[in-house]
Amino acid sequence: MRFLFYVILVIFLTSTSISSSYDGGNETDHHALLKIKSMITRDPYGALTSWNTSLHFCDWYGVKCGKRHRRVTFVALQSLGLEGSLSPHVGNLSFLRVFSLANNSFQGAIPHEIGNLNRLTILYLGANTFNGVIPTNLSGCLNLQKLDLSRNKLVGSIPKEISFLSKLSFLSLGLNKLTGGIPPFLGNITSMETFSVVRNPVGWDHSRHLRIAPLLYRFGSSFLQVSRSAPRSIGNLSDQLGSLTLYGNNLHGNLPTSIGNLVGLAGLHLGRKPIHRKHPSTIGQLPDALGNLSSLLQLYLFSKQVRRGNIPSSLGSCGSLTSLSLKGNLFQGMIPPSLSSLKGLVELDISHNNLSGQIPRFLERFLFRIFEPII
Repeated sequence: MRFLFYVILVIFLTSTSISSSYDGGNETDHHALLKIKSMITRDPYGALTSWNTSLHFCDWYGVKCGKRHRRVTFVALQSLGLEGSLSPHVGNLSFLRVFSLANNSFQGAIPHEIGNLNRLTILYLGANTFNGVIPTNLSGCLNLQKLDLSRNKLVGSIPKEISFLSKLSFLSLGLNKLTGGIPPFLGNITSMETFSVVRNPVGWDHSRHLRIAPLLYRFGSSFLQVSRSAPRSIGNLSDQLGSLTLYGNNLHGNLPTSIGNLVGLAGLHLGRKPIHRKHPSTIGQLPDALGNLSSLLQLYLFSKQVRRGNIPSSLGSCGSLTSLSLKGNLFQGMIPPSLSSLKGLVELDISHNNLSGQIPRFLERFLFRIFEPII
């Protein structure tokens, strides 16, 4: 009988301790997490089985709290096969700094209450099936540094309110259904280092002046379903830009000479595999301005994009070049002798063009992974 009394007393004291820790703001966090769980309809791995009253919520799977105030600062539930929708109560986790639901099967709209999270620094919702528009009041997340909404079913335009996120360095919006052009106001985010809008029907608005942040290092805009030339203002992208991806865009017209302004460019990807078999990109001829890209390591230009002209001799000035793929185009003339300056070249593919003349002797000095005969 005495043993039973002690067992009951221990259970009572434990439950009292847990419940008392939920006072005030802690109870708000506890309630918000339970609401998030309530809208998850499938949990195939039982990841949320610990989300119950037998444990303090700071000990729940995927949850971390601050040591001093015991408020939720971190929720990471990525790649767990979860299905359902995201509860608006997520906006009540006012101390949250990191929130990730990436690579699950969440659907429905992204709740606008996320804009209440002014301490949030990382928001990863990519690889789900969220639909609707990008919430405009994400601008309330003033400390946001990384935002990944890629691989969803989002529609509409990129909201101008995103330009208010002055600390944003990473923005990934690829593989959605966004339209309305790449907005020039993104250039106001001076901290931006990576921007990707690949595989969207967003297009380019040529009436606008394309300008992106000075610290930008990666810019990806492939598969935009445009049928125009690349904008002349492409040269206004950051001179710190290290990677530019434009393939799969059904481009027409010459590549702008302003691309030579991107002196920090290390990778230029205009295509490595055929995308539009019926209506392939045709970019005229390569500009001599490519020779200004002394930091360029990789240049990929795939089949049937260049319709005329020679291989620019100015490429010999790209002294850092290690990979050069010009396969399957209509380049004419001889292989320029200036390529002998490319001492670090390890990959060269100039097959299936209309080149003429003999294979230059200087090519014997290079170690090639791919090289096919001139036709």
